[in-house]
Amino acid sequence: MNYFGHTVLAVRYGGDRAFVLGAMLPDFAAMIRARPPRVDHVDIDSGMRFHWRTDEVFHRSAAFRQLTRQAVDWLSARGVRSGSALAVAHVGVELLLDAALSGDRPAQRAYLGALTGAADGELGGHLTWASGEERERFDHLRLRLLDRGAIDGDIAPETVAERLRRALADRPRLALDAAAVRAARDWASAARPGVSACAAPLVHELAAQLL
Repeated sequence: MNYFGHTVLAVRYGGDRAFVLGAMLPDFAAMIRARPPRVDHVDIDSGMRFHWRTDEVFHRSAAFRQLTRQAVDWLSARGVRSGSALAVAHVGVELLLDAALSGDRPAQRAYLGALTGAADGELGGHLTWASGEERERFDHLRLRLLDRGAIDGDIAPETVAERLRRALADRPRLALDAAAVRAARDWASAARPGVSACAAPLVHELAAQLL
């Protein structure tokens, strides 16, 4: 599950801004190619633990397995190599789930509030990254996401493909060539209705197991 999906569940759990930030932090760390930071705030720490429990349940869910299997089959049939197809299926399904969940207004407010609160002088002061460079990369990501604003429910297939390309660009075994980017774009367009149909039942299923 991607960071906004984690926010949706963290809000259902009743978590405050610090908890929501913690629920997103492991994904943010992965996005800046870092290990999750050490924290000295009990609610941020609880949110991080909630993130990992959520991922365990999510990755075992029948819906996620079916969606990714369908994506791999679709991409492989169009010549995308196996490693790239698996990566696009996993990350792409999570991106489309975020878009499908974007109508959750309390989660949108919590998401933007947690990003704002993660500034260094606030909750961000409770995060200890491994280096100053990692702290800078996190703050750059935080500001970029804030500038992007609320999660876009109408995300274009081209945008999904470009985010996938960037996410995998520095991983030679997974990186997408031009043809794979086009296939990812076409897959995002074709898969979106099915992912959207699964989103609400999947969140209900996960919440029943986690809350």
